[in-house]
Amino acid sequence: MHDTYDPAPLTAASLAAWREEVSAALHAVTCGFEETYGYGPGENRIRPPEAGDRAAAGRLAAESTAFADLALYYSEIGAVHMSDVGNAYFLHSGSQALGDRIDLPEAGGTVPAVLIGSDGGGIQYAVGADAAVWRSRGASEEVGFERITNDFAGFLDLLRRSVHRFNETGQPGFV
Repeated sequence: MHDTYDPAPLTAASLAAWREEVSAALHAVTCGFEETYGYGPGENRIRPPEAGDRAAAGRLAAESTAFADLALYYSEIGAVHMSDVGNAYFLHSGSQALGDRIDLPEAGGTVPAVLIGSDGGGIQYAVGADAAVWRSRGASEEVGFERITNDFAGFLDLLRRSVHRFNETGQPGFV
């Protein structure tokens, strides 16, 4: 596990490395899960992108430069299910995220933010017109959002570190 975030831009190669590392960590989470927690693990996997996800990636890339990293991500990775990490984390597929939009005045700009996922408690995550990732303050869009990372690469790093932390300590992650 890396302890610091590498600010290098996302590439297809860095996303493949993220997918491989996180998939291995998710597998480690499920090994011995039932013995530790008393029930079987849920779905913990990273799905490859489907044709609709890649089409959504193209539409997001054409819509705004703020969504460039998100578009690259959806061309390389489909939905992510981390059912047993912390309170659970779920990243929508590209085709779902394209239709899940929200006005996010906190992020500035006139382009609606893209809702990219949620946790098991209803907290939502969105990429705004400023390219930052925002988290809802509660299980409702009406309670507002706060910035958690300046870019999508930083968000992916938080998720990666969260899986490792949960696997090593049983403690919830950083997202």
